[in-house]
Amino acid sequence: MELDLARLVFVAGNLAAGVVTGWLAVYAWRHRDVPEAIPFGGLATVVCVWAVADTVALLTTNPTVATVSTVVSTIADSHVAPLWVLFALAYTGYDQWDRPRILAALLVAPLVYSIVLVTAPLHSLADVTVTFQTVNGIVAPVRPRGAPFWLFTTVAYLLLVFGYYRLVEFSVRSRRVYRRQTATIVGASLFPLIANGVDVLGFAPHPGVDMTPLAFALAGAFVGWALFEYDFLTVAPLASDALVEELPDPVLVLDTDDRIVDHNQAAVAAFGVEALCGRALADVAPELRDRLGTDRLVSDLGAAGSDSSYAVFRPQTRTITDRAGRVRGRLLLLRDVTVQQRRLDRVEALQATTEQFIQARIDDQVAEIAVSFVEGVLDQEIAAVLLAEDDRLRPAALSTEMASIIDGRPPDVTPEDGALWDAYEHAQPGVIETDGATWSPISDCVDGSGLLLVIPLDEAGLLLVGSGSAEEYSAEDRQFANILAGATATAIERVSREEELRENRRIVRQRTEQLDFLNGVLRHNIRNGMQVIDSNADLLARFVDTDSDGQRHLTRIQERSSELATLTETIRSITDTLTDETDERLWPVPLEGTLTTGLGDVSDQHDVSIETDIADETTVLANDLLADVFESVVRNAIEHNDRETTRIEITVQDVGEWVQVHIADNGPGVSDHLKESLFERNVGISDTAHGFGLYFVAIMMDLYGGDVWFEDNDPRGAIAVLEFQRGDTEQAFSSAE
Repeated sequence: MELDLARLVFVAGNLAAGVVTGWLAVYAWRHRDVPEAIPFGGLATVVCVWAVADTVALLTTNPTVATVSTVVSTIADSHVAPLWVLFALAYTGYDQWDRPRILAALLVAPLVYSIVLVTAPLHSLADVTVTFQTVNGIVAPVRPRGAPFWLFTTVAYLLLVFGYYRLVEFSVRSRRVYRRQTATIVGASLFPLIANGVDVLGFAPHPGVDMTPLAFALAGAFVGWALFEYDFLTVAPLASDALVEELPDPVLVLDTDDRIVDHNQAAVAAFGVEALCGRALADVAPELRDRLGTDRLVSDLGAAGSDSSYAVFRPQTRTITDRAGRVRGRLLLLRDVTVQQRRLDRVEALQATTEQFIQARIDDQVAEIAVSFVEGVLDQEIAAVLLAEDDRLRPAALSTEMASIIDGRPPDVTPEDGALWDAYEHAQPGVIETDGATWSPISDCVDGSGLLLVIPLDEAGLLLVGSGSAEEYSAEDRQFANILAGATATAIERVSREEELRENRRIVRQRTEQLDFLNGVLRHNIRNGMQVIDSNADLLARFVDTDSDGQRHLTRIQERSSELATLTETIRSITDTLTDETDERLWPVPLEGTLTTGLGDVSDQHDVSIETDIADETTVLANDLLADVFESVVRNAIEHNDRETTRIEITVQDVGEWVQVHIADNGPGVSDHLKESLFERNVGISDTAHGFGLYFVAIMMDLYGGDVWFEDNDPRGAIAVLEFQRGDTEQAFSSAE
């Protein structure tokens, strides 16, 4: 049998199909780490075997060889449908299908069909013996088609339909980058499907010539184009829908080993390297590699040798997944946050400067801090703070460049200096040209024309910010300069107030020392005078009869002298208490014992009934003058009582952390207008009692951290309420012991 031209064409087509599918099988094997490559390679392998077996069958004239080749071809093509389903599942994500039982079920049909064909000589289920037939001038072996063939063909087409369903359904729900790729694969696979349908339905030019392998050769070309165009076995195309070439921020595509596989043009400029693809990120920018996945900023992109300006980036990563959701790499976007970071740095520097202002003690120190901020943060070489003194502005601080040029002390700004003085006098911030400034430190620092920010410090002076090269100041520069000026003015005002406060404290301390000295002299003289009076009274007593009026007057002199001596000591205690600045001037004092001491002399000297209701362990925060406080209040009640017998009732009430002592009397009471003014200094001793008076009570209660006021008593009289801080009971009684 000679090889006619028509049969030669089919042989060439089968050989081409075998070569193409064989190459695809090898390519898939080289990329077998990708799950879909395995079923795709298996599909290409069985089609390659199918094509080669059909070629042998077309070339041979031996019926036995033709029969064996046809059986091999049929067994190979029986695996196409299951492998097509596996490829579709792998391509679209088959995690829920990746079970041994499901995979085994797909291979059951071709395995059973293959066994039936191989064992055909042993049974009558299938006939595999071929016959050579001549149709349309073509001589080729024809295999018989029995029930097993049609049964398996039905199963195979059902599997093919399921595979197409998976691909179409995935194309509908997938991202745009996968739709064209999926459409290409589906479209290319229709060629062998149509060719096989023509053969199965009997429309082929010869019943022994199957054009399906030839169609696979054509489909393989399209699938190969899809592989190389979209390269679904690598990671870069998976980010093609997210990578924008014209994006101003650098963008890198990294594989799972953090190796750069793609980038945009902005990345080249940022890294200062033309050839980025294929390089490890750790080699290109080690700092960036270490900070991925953190919120830390990065400024070193390895472009130190380039002319690019300083920039700060915020790395943002996005995981890249394939169709099945498997991680294939990362998309790295470097957001340029240079402007935001510079603003944040300035805000932090301004906060630190404000804290330095708080520590400043004099206005010149405030000025130095402000100038330092202008130089270091605002990056301006011209900076000065001019402070107002009389009818001039004194340079309190100058920038380093200005100070280095000026020889000696810089001159003051006066009304003759035009623009600067006008800005201060009218308190209007603005921008002036440096060549128009007549103040010599500016004209000496700037050659030619420049711009100078002039910002008033309220009435304290001016803040000057400028540069000889500045053409215009940004809104941000103006904003920070204004904020700095406001903080500087506030700090200068605070320093001025603190200086006044320190001076006032010095004056008060000086006067206190003077009064203490005078009080000491006065007490010393009074004490010496009382001793002289007592001595002479004792001498005089020898010459006065015991029952005479002279003795009564002498006794009164001695008693009053003793009272004045005691009063002198009490005044010294009061003075020491009021001038003592330590925390030890107050301590827990027991109420009951103090009241007994303070009211003892009062009970002896007056016809008064005093009742007390005080717990034994009640203590308040006070000192040794507490007894005098109680005595002053009780004496005031006795002095103004209009009854024959004065009744005083003293009770204690606990109010949380406070203790209230209520001293109630049966006198005429206190009018409402006197309740507000009775404890004031202008109410004399004669208006309250003959002792220290109620003003003394108010002073001591304020010292104790408490309060005192009057309330109405029922049915008549007044209640003096003294409110104390509660004291430590154990400490009070241990001190008493």
